[in-house]
Amino acid sequence: MSWRDEGPLPWQADRPLSLDKAAAIIRACFPAVDTAGLRHLGYGWEFDAFLTVDGWVFRFPRRVDCSQGFERESAVVGLVEPALPSHVAVPRIELLGPPTLGFPYTFAAHRFIDGVTADAVAADLLPTVARDIAAFLGALHSIPAARGRAVGLPEMDAAHDAHSREWRNEVLAESQRLRGLDPVVDRALLSLARETVPSEYFRVPLQLIHQDLSTDHVIVDPVTGRLRGVIDWTGAMLGDAARDFVFLVAWQGWHFAEEVLGCYSRAVDVDFRARVRWMARLLSIYWLDVAHESGRDLAKHLQSVRNVFAPSKIRDNTRR
Repeated sequence: MSWRDEGPLPWQADRPLSLDKAAAIIRACFPAVDTAGLRHLGYGWEFDAFLTVDGWVFRFPRRVDCSQGFERESAVVGLVEPALPSHVAVPRIELLGPPTLGFPYTFAAHRFIDGVTADAVAADLLPTVARDIAAFLGALHSIPAARGRAVGLPEMDAAHDAHSREWRNEVLAESQRLRGLDPVVDRALLSLARETVPSEYFRVPLQLIHQDLSTDHVIVDPVTGRLRGVIDWTGAMLGDAARDFVFLVAWQGWHFAEEVLGCYSRAVDVDFRARVRWMARLLSIYWLDVAHESGRDLAKHLQSVRNVFAPSKIRDNTRR
């Protein structure tokens, strides 16, 4: 059974939350916070985010399954923050509000990280962005895995391997609905169906990874191109560092990912690029399928598929 058969879709909220209702909830719990001029920043799969004029970002869980992660997220941020370059901020939770006024979930706030999302940066600043992302990833992936285990991070293991294969088959089956959307997508689906993924791809040293990096989660100075912050750490885990490079390919293509890898401070194994390739190919199709289903960012994710499936010169050990 897929998520299409299980009732509400995974990005949908289980209850409406208007701007006025969010402001009332914040005022009830934190009367010192200025809610006049409260602004809805947007929403993702897990949270609705609201920005106050005095610089707080309040995140309200969209469903019950998104409401239990603040404690672990705080532990992850506390672990990651001292290891990152000093100019890279992370969203440290400072306010935690209880369920109130008919809203059944705990909600949280952190200080706003000023800047723009990475995909809003001018092209001439991308070399600076690449260097800063490489420095960020090198610092993050250098954190000992034992420290991640100490804060209870989930780990990629044999069960994860089996789940990944099952999930791959599900994605391929459901994404057949995309046929006819674009010739590139048709070729991508055919190519993916022919691939067999070597089991050794999942037998890698575990490292602390963000696991959900995207241009929306990377905050950049629009004038200098310097990295200002990385947000949304709820998916952090001990896994394959290659996963954190996938969004680079989807966003700017293989050349940009290689530019970041050229500045990356850690050694990579012989199959690293092939694993990036495999994950990028599957995930770009999955993201496009979700965009098609939800009606959000379809053109953006179609371009990601084009970027990912463009010819590359990386070493490819994928067996066909």
